[in-house]
Amino acid sequence: MKRYMIMKRISLLLLAGVISLASMAQTKVFNEAAAVNGVTSVYISPSILKLGTDVGRLGHGLDDAVSELTGLEVLTTEYDEVRYRKVRELCNNVIKMMTLELMVDVNEDNEKVKLYADLEPESSFANKIVLEIDKEPSNYTVIYVSGKIDISKLIKDNLNFR
Repeated sequence: MKRYMIMKRISLLLLAGVISLASMAQTKVFNEAAAVNGVTSVYISPSILKLGTDVGRLGHGLDDAVSELTGLEVLTTEYDEVRYRKVRELCNNVIKMMTLELMVDVNEDNEKVKLYADLEPESSFANKIVLEIDKEPSNYTVIYVSGKIDISKLIKDNLNFR
């Protein structure tokens, strides 16, 4: 009887963990930054993306690199020094918590572009990427994509690396 109760508790804890992970997968990643006044944000839920509509089309040659799209979020803000610094700090904190690897870092004049990914071991695929575009002093943009992402194709087709 005691063994049955322990197994029941373990099962309930595992079930609660799976449910909480599933609910976390459906939330916005950059919700705190999106709530800042003056930020324009777009969030497309996994449910909408599963419908197979053109809503999840990324354009700019990204559609070939991303399959099985499961999440999409875009934030942008025009330059206002206080808002810009706050949004950038909030986004960078989220990126650090995600423990993504910095894959590409491009600096040109006042424009900085960084590509972060969680590259699968021994593979060119990632499950999520964050593209950070910092055009100080004009605007700051973050694009979050989750799904099956071919990083080698993404870099080759969009950054002209051969």
